Amino acid sequence: MYLAGSLVGQACALLRYTVLARLLGPEQLGLVATLTLVSNFFEMISDTGSDRFLVQDREGDNPEVQKLVQLVVVARGAFMAIGLALVAWPVALHFDQPPLLIGLAVLGFAPLIAGFMHLDVRRFQRSNDFRAEGVGMIASELLALIATLVAALVVRDFTAILYGLIVRSVVLVAASHITAERRYELGLSPKHAARLSVFAAPLIANGVLLFFASQSDRLLVSGLVGLEALGYYSAVLLLVLYPSVALSRFMQGIHLPLVAKDPSNLSQGAAADLLGGRCLLLSLAMAAGFAAVGPMAILILYGPKFSQPIFIVALVGVLQGARFLRVWTVTLAIGVGRSGIVMANSLARLSGIPAAILGFVTIGGVGGVAAGFVAGELIALATGVLLLNRARSSPWTQDLDRVLAFVAGSAIVLALAWSIQEALIPTGLAAGGPGVGLVIWLLRREKATMQHSLGLVTRLLGLGR
Repeated sequence: MYLAGSLVGQACALLRYTVLARLLGPEQLGLVATLTLVSNFFEMISDTGSDRFLVQDREGDNPEVQKLVQLVVVARGAFMAIGLALVAWPVALHFDQPPLLIGLAVLGFAPLIAGFMHLDVRRFQRSNDFRAEGVGMIASELLALIATLVAALVVRDFTAILYGLIVRSVVLVAASHITAERRYELGLSPKHAARLSVFAAPLIANGVLLFFASQSDRLLVSGLVGLEALGYYSAVLLLVLYPSVALSRFMQGIHLPLVAKDPSNLSQGAAADLLGGRCLLLSLAMAAGFAAVGPMAILILYGPKFSQPIFIVALVGVLQGARFLRVWTVTLAIGVGRSGIVMANSLARLSGIPAAILGFVTIGGVGGVAAGFVAGELIALATGVLLLNRARSSPWTQDLDRVLAFVAGSAIVLALAWSIQEALIPTGLAAGGPGVGLVIWLLRREKATMQHSLGLVTRLLGLGR
């Protein structure tokens, strides 16, 4: 039920954005993206992980702990609402968009309401019961999608998203109270608060870092190119983002326990090797596949007014492919118990910010910004591989060939996209040779991965009986 809720949530988020793009256009969509960006900032910097603390802590079933955590969640919702109201005027002034003033202030009602969620839905998960949260997620996302659609048809501007987000919070809170067993109470417990603060402090610090590492591309597009460009960029990005996020969670979920059982085994066909191979193949498929179907998907889902150059679409696919490939190094780092590598990886991603500014100055437009962030993701990926090699006392070159393979594959995809866009037949033909060579190399390098994955699919489909 929880998996179904997660999938429905991702699908509804994409549909919600598609509806807004179709009905409102790129300029209004840029304002929607700005609301989301500012909201994400406060969400990430206030993430104490207290709801997860309720699941993981040895005394998480204690009513006093639950009262404390529910108090923290209420305080977080209030903090986000106040923060959104305080920055509303500066943000509206910065973008010269007075409507953002009211939009950001009203947006604060969504986290404020969500703060009163009954956390029995999390407490149930201590015994692997995810039904309550799954039901709440499905109901809230579906009703939020309907509310957004109706609001968009009526108001015809970016404020339509506000109705959807507030409805989602109301339904999520209502569902949590309906499925709860305990009475909803708030309370302060100094004894448990000390333990919670130790748990939460690193997560808050990482939240700030994570925001700038994961959202800075949209920040720079809006700041350097403009809100309308942000609308176009977000529309393209989200088409590949939502599926890749769902796939990332699945990959990490199934591989982390396997890697954790035998983290030092670097042999071909071991859990760590299979994870690396699968992530590489999927990331290349993501980049190539989005370059191939992305332009047509944009026309079908968003309409001709959102049409983008093939090269830009391919570049966004490469960027998301590079981000997906980091699932490999992050999962391995967690599996070997080296959370510091995850932090170092996030820090390395920040190199994309100066690279994006340089790209904007030298290349210009969204393409220059995106190219800079691709460079930052590749630097972070190489950093993660090198640190993992040192942590596992393996040769420093171990698995760097996979990083180079992704770089080569991305270059080939971009060259082909550019040749199609500019009708440069010689460039396309020139990229064909290296493309064939890369495929041959992958067939040899990832033979064990492909055989194991094929066997897994065969068993799942029941074809091996």
